[in-house]
Amino acid sequence: MLFDLRNSLPLFIPILAMFIPIVAIVAHYLGKAHSERQRHETIRELARAGQPIPPELLGEAQDSDWHRARRDQANPNRILVPAIINIAVGLGLMGMFSMMMPGAWLWSIGLLPMFIGIGLALYWALERKQQAPQQQP
Repeated sequence: MLFDLRNSLPLFIPILAMFIPIVAIVAHYLGKAHSERQRHETIRELARAGQPIPPELLGEAQDSDWHRARRDQANPNRILVPAIINIAVGLGLMGMFSMMMPGAWLWSIGLLPMFIGIGLALYWALERKQQAPQQQP
């Protein structure tokens, strides 16, 4: 038989585990797009009927990505949290892979997220140093 289900069951478990977050992300964005579509349809119907559009309904549309980016830019530690998370994930992967197969090269997979985290931490430190003289009048 070309495909034996009993012997390939261990292969399906990680594949299924990888599809769960992908399905969750797609479902989130589809739900968000559906609610946006409904909100825009409501605004169109109110405009066609000549009714006033409540400011709460327009408030979400006015809080665009540009406004969110400006709000996030005010937080000086916005880079530090992802840096710490990446460093911790990298160290965890290195520990896990070194325990799974001691002496193998697999532990080095954890270096990628760890160095991304270190780079983000360095960027945070440099940005903080540059902002410190500008904030003092």
